[in-house]
Amino acid sequence: MHTNYVLYNIVPFGFLVLLVYIFIDVFLDYFRKEIKRNQRRVTLYSFLFYLLCLLQIKVGGITLLPLNPADKSRRFITANDWFGIFDSIHFNMYLWSYSSIVYHFLLLLPLGIFLCVLFHFKNINKAIFLVILCCLGTELLRLLLGSFSLVPRNISSIDAIYLLCNILGGIIGILIVKIFTHIQMKRKDKVYNGSFN
Repeated sequence: MHTNYVLYNIVPFGFLVLLVYIFIDVFLDYFRKEIKRNQRRVTLYSFLFYLLCLLQIKVGGITLLPLNPADKSRRFITANDWFGIFDSIHFNMYLWSYSSIVYHFLLLLPLGIFLCVLFHFKNINKAIFLVILCCLGTELLRLLLGSFSLVPRNISSIDAIYLLCNILGGIIGILIVKIFTHIQMKRKDKVYNGSFN
């Protein structure tokens, strides 16, 4: 049996929802007593778009027609527009190779950076816990969608290695922000102390 399945990319739909959210958020500024800072707002919007892209890359698209386990030969039809790049990234990342380990490491690196920049964690353990929670959450989502046969592939034993790479990437992202913050604080102290000498 041979069936064609259409994989729907969640990025364009999610991007439209994000645009509506941005419009409402900016519109509500006229009624707020305290206006949000633009730098924080742009960081938040970037973070939400990053999460959207992360989900698409991890899941690989959603098919509304559940996959038939009896199909020996499945063919997935994906978008040919520029959003199709997410599909090719997904399929290339889940082929076993050393480069896919590096990709999985780099995929969650921005998560650690975004979490530290947005939430200003004083305790590094909370940030690391949140990264681990996000990594496990995406894998559980894939498992849940896979149980309903809505995603192209289920979780395999090799995904444990990829999960560790994701967690490590997120932790390195946190450490990068902490190191840069520490360097910046030292520079400020030097400038502050130099102005009184």
